[in-house]
Amino acid sequence: MRIRRTCLTAAALVLLVWPRAAIADFSFLHITDAHVASARNAGALKSFVEALPASGGPAFIVHTGDVTELGTEQEFAAYRDATIGSPAPIYAVPGNHDVRWAPTGKEEFTRFCGPLFRSFDHGGCHFVLLDSTVVLEHWGHFDGGQLSWLRGDLRKLRKGTPVFVFFHHWLGREGTNIDNATELLSILAPYNVVAMFVGHGHSDLAWRVNGIQCFMARGLYQGSHYEVRVRDGRAEVIRHVSSPASSAAVVAALPLTGRPARRLAAEWDDPGREVLARRRLRYRLTEEGRPVRTDRASCALDGKPGLLEPQAGPRDGWFVIEVDVSALAPGWHVLRVSATAHAETYATDVGFLVQPIGASARSQWVTQTKSTVQGSAVLSGDMLLVGSFDGRIYALDAATGRPRWQYETGGAVYATPFVSEDTVYVGSMDHYLYALDLRTGRRRWRYDAGSPVLSSASAIGATVCVGSNRSIHGVDAGSGKQKWRLDARSFFQSRVATAGNRFILGGWDNTLYCVDADTGTAAWRVQMGRTNGGRGNLSFYYSPAIASPAVAQGCVYVCTNDGVLHALNLSDGSERWIARAPAGGDTLGYSSPLAGGGRVYVGGLGEKGQGDCYAFDAASGELIWRCSTGADNYDSSPAMVGRLIAIGSVQGRVTWIEPRTGAIVCAFQTRPGYSFSSPVGDGARTFIGSMNGSVTAVTTPVVAEQTKQRSEER
Repeated sequence: MRIRRTCLTAAALVLLVWPRAAIADFSFLHITDAHVASARNAGALKSFVEALPASGGPAFIVHTGDVTELGTEQEFAAYRDATIGSPAPIYAVPGNHDVRWAPTGKEEFTRFCGPLFRSFDHGGCHFVLLDSTVVLEHWGHFDGGQLSWLRGDLRKLRKGTPVFVFFHHWLGREGTNIDNATELLSILAPYNVVAMFVGHGHSDLAWRVNGIQCFMARGLYQGSHYEVRVRDGRAEVIRHVSSPASSAAVVAALPLTGRPARRLAAEWDDPGREVLARRRLRYRLTEEGRPVRTDRASCALDGKPGLLEPQAGPRDGWFVIEVDVSALAPGWHVLRVSATAHAETYATDVGFLVQPIGASARSQWVTQTKSTVQGSAVLSGDMLLVGSFDGRIYALDAATGRPRWQYETGGAVYATPFVSEDTVYVGSMDHYLYALDLRTGRRRWRYDAGSPVLSSASAIGATVCVGSNRSIHGVDAGSGKQKWRLDARSFFQSRVATAGNRFILGGWDNTLYCVDADTGTAAWRVQMGRTNGGRGNLSFYYSPAIASPAVAQGCVYVCTNDGVLHALNLSDGSERWIARAPAGGDTLGYSSPLAGGGRVYVGGLGEKGQGDCYAFDAASGELIWRCSTGADNYDSSPAMVGRLIAIGSVQGRVTWIEPRTGAIVCAFQTRPGYSFSSPVGDGARTFIGSMNGSVTAVTTPVVAEQTKQRSEER
């Protein structure tokens, strides 16, 4: 063993001094967005594969996601059948359609298409395939574990090795929906990245970001793909279009060598001073650590360009920005700085915290998990419980954020934990529902649900209920043994509600179920979720599946993705009333209702950028008030924290609303990163999770009596 280690060390030293490997002549293809669901799309893919030459063709093909439409086993099987016999290997990365409605998360993709992310070498070049998808969402994000792998993968390369990168969502141009694109670009900056290839946008586009050439293609079924010919020290990129007329055009000839390792470095002159009225940032562009002469610099604050003008620094190419933060809202803000040298623009985002003395909402603590937090936390006494995609359940001290205990499952944890008495129930992507001791985290039992457990459980007496793929399970709370199982026609991802001796949950089969807790029989089933704004035929896409039901005063409230809030009689599921957002308001659908005090509070989708939250009369469905938070609510749902309603947003902003009037009390922006969590809290603190892996505790605002009286008078 000692001799082997010595040999390996010597080999590693040789790699450091050997020149870059010779680059061979070869070609590869980039395709994207096959959307295999219909016979037409599968046929387009099969025809494409059959047209490839048996020899002398591309060395391989990379598909940048949306392999399927819905991510079902049947669609992946159809994709496999359409690609069988390809003379060239086909590598794929997942797209949002492969995971957004997928009951097995990313399992089927891995089963039929291979690893979610990987790398390989060919002809002296390095190829990196990344997963930019988020389970059950269309947004983009690179998980922390994947980025750690990427850092290690790139460190192994010989200096100057040409690198090609592939993933689904685009970045570096308007409309990007990857929240941590800056982190990816920072990792890639020191390396010779020749090009990035993406899909998602269904357009034939080319652009540059931080010195890297980017290409997007239309869907394969739309008749578009790229051919890349590597030869004579360059990569020639050819766009092939077969519809409406067949054509091929060289769109770029990229050098394989000589891309300088440039980095835009930024640093605060006053780090950690969030109470200051002015902040000062220095930034400069460097190449191999040396300053680069910069032709122009600019910046944008919170996405608004032109408000600040950088000034040239005294030496070494630094630019200086002074930011007046006295008028900024409490919370995190983002300064995007950019510098242009030799007609090439480089940009990076710099976050900073503003906490004025006396602010009603202030960050109390931030705890970082080891991966993504996509579900919501639950508060139980002095303990906060939250799951992470690192497979762990974290029990945190609510006052300090310090860990009390952790329990590691065998898969990512998407579901929100549920606490009953002294037991925590939570599902994992490893197919198990876990019962853990609330105080110690010790496992009491685990129950095999047969598929990833995305749904959040609930309990009535000695029966715990949770939904999985095509099944609703009743589990004995003491032993973890199955008491009953009810078959369904699709999968479940939302929280199970309770009412008396009944469980209520909605699934992706257009059905809201009301189930007897003792027997598992369906007291009633109601189908809902229609096209044409709730007026057409039933459609899978509009099921009552994302929003969780709420129960109050003998009525069940639930949203369907067609923009309708339903009020049903608990006794038999008959309809009391339906409500829609007012004209010009954000559509209802993903946010779960909050019922109480004769009102139903619910968030709008928020795609218009208004971030509307509504209060409806619980008896009639009449609109009482509309509050626009200015942030996309999306999945986040309203929650009572103290005397206020709190609601989150995709951008991470938490807004507190006075429940009687709909007046905004204040808002707080958490650290940069998408959030699909709902807030939870009490009169002291409000807690929210983020895709950046953090859990943040913010002081719950206190509403002064005079402020409350003024709001009521209005």
